[in-house]
Amino acid sequence: MKDMVQFGIRIRHLRQQNNFSLRELGERSGVSYSFINSIENNRFNPSRETVIALADALTSSEKDDLLLLAGFAPTEEVALEGPFGPSSSAEVDDPEVSLFFKDFKNAPKERRDEMLRFWNFIKEQQMTRNPDS
Repeated sequence: MKDMVQFGIRIRHLRQQNNFSLRELGERSGVSYSFINSIENNRFNPSRETVIALADALTSSEKDDLLLLAGFAPTEEVALEGPFGPSSSAEVDDPEVSLFFKDFKNAPKERRDEMLRFWNFIKEQQMTRNPDS
C-alpha cells in the first residue's frame, strides 16, 4: 500500500521524536537533508534503500511499516525472526548472545545463510553425539 503523504508525515514524526534536525538525520542516514525535506513534504519518492537507511538512522522498529507505506516489500528479516519473534534478542540476558543476534540480523544475506548452515551443522552434530563423549 503506497501512501507517500503518510510516509513523509511518519518520517517527520520519527525525526522529531528522536530530536533530530534534518541535517542530523542526513548525517546519520547518508541521505541528503534536502532530499529528506523533499520526502517529508511529499515532493520526491525515496528508493527502497533510502527508506531502509532512514529507518535504521531513526532506530525505528517500524522499518517494515515504512517500507510498506513507501510501496516496497518488507525486509527479509521478517522471515528470519522465527519462533522467538523480533524482540527475542532484546530479551536475552547474556550481552554476547544479544550481540550475536544483532550481528546476525544486520549481516548480509550470504553471511546469514553461512551462519545458518553452520548452526544446522552444530545441531546435527549434537543430535548424533554419543552421550559418553
